[in-house]
Amino acid sequence: MKARTALLLGLLAGAGQAQADFYSSYLKDPEDGMLDASQYLSQVPLGFLPVPAPITEPAVGTGLAVMGIFFHESAEQKEQRLTAAGGNPVLPKNISVVGFGATNNGSKGGGLGHLGFWKDDSLRYKGFLLYSDFNLDFYSLGNLNLDRPVELNISGPLLLQQLTWRVPDSNWFVGGRQLYRHVDASLAGGENAPTLANPVLNERLQAFLNSDLDRKITTSGLGLLLEYDSRNNPMGPTLGYDYTLQYTRFDSAFGSDVEYDEYHAEGLNYWALSKQFDLALRMQYDAVDAGDSQRLPPYVMPAVDLRGVSATRYQGEQVATAEVELTYKLNRRWKFNTFTGVARAADSIGDMGSASSITNLGVGFRYLIASRYGFWMGSDVARGPEETAFYIQAGSVW
Repeated sequence: MKARTALLLGLLAGAGQAQADFYSSYLKDPEDGMLDASQYLSQVPLGFLPVPAPITEPAVGTGLAVMGIFFHESAEQKEQRLTAAGGNPVLPKNISVVGFGATNNGSKGGGLGHLGFWKDDSLRYKGFLLYSDFNLDFYSLGNLNLDRPVELNISGPLLLQQLTWRVPDSNWFVGGRQLYRHVDASLAGGENAPTLANPVLNERLQAFLNSDLDRKITTSGLGLLLEYDSRNNPMGPTLGYDYTLQYTRFDSAFGSDVEYDEYHAEGLNYWALSKQFDLALRMQYDAVDAGDSQRLPPYVMPAVDLRGVSATRYQGEQVATAEVELTYKLNRRWKFNTFTGVARAADSIGDMGSASSITNLGVGFRYLIASRYGFWMGSDVARGPEETAFYIQAGSVW
């Protein structure tokens, strides 16, 4: 018995020492002794960064998502031993993401993603393949605004691909994009259709549900984009600018059941105010145009994109958003942020001035989890007009 006990203690001691050696070799920064996944992600085969993320998105309820982020370096990059403190962060040749999640309202989904920075960052690729089975509350259906939401089940695959080419010796990128989405839309509550007190509105609602639900819809589009990107690190920028213009055409020639144009313009601005303070500003405009004869599915309509605001709460054919964030850097590892934003959603540019303003306010923190890549993780708490939401953030939030 004593021999077995001694053997067990020896095995436990050996396992503990092995864990301590692994932590010291791969998860401890020799510069400051803090937790850092740089060596683990760059040297351990199949090493990945696990990201458990509680879901508090008001549109789908509460739940949990789990992601794994893989960093793939080139052979030349693996020979470098460069950290953010000793020079510029390494931009991996490829980054892969896999994840899945579920919430308490029955929503669930999963997918794969890939980011490529190829040929010394002269080519950039972004691709995502997702499958979702979401129960979402919509307050706008077929140009009908509702005081109480209608819960729809939106299920099916989505494929997004984007490839851009850098204009030589510049910060300009040009490229194309593809978006394919096949959706089976139905009432989340089953056969019992919702009713409205106003008989006229109720008749319009029932007509929309009868004509546009319980059917499969494919939206397939091809587009062009122009981008100016001078950020110091795409994964965790603190300086520079990123301005993007996108135009996507959804057409029967590409296999789309509905035809419309989609526009997106975004400007991201990052400034260093001092050694301790950084300032960032996001400006965004989204629009769709289907002409007078086409009624679009509710899930393709632009929506207000602000932390703390339900993803489908405020929609319109035109949506304008601005958000500002102030960051205080406590030290090399820790920083704290506060942010606020405003957005408006309308059915036309002319209506934008009279539309109601939707605002948010929040605070958060970030920890430099992988200094080699300038990669931060943390969380935000944001308050919107109706609810408060909690987010786990990995990388740049914009």
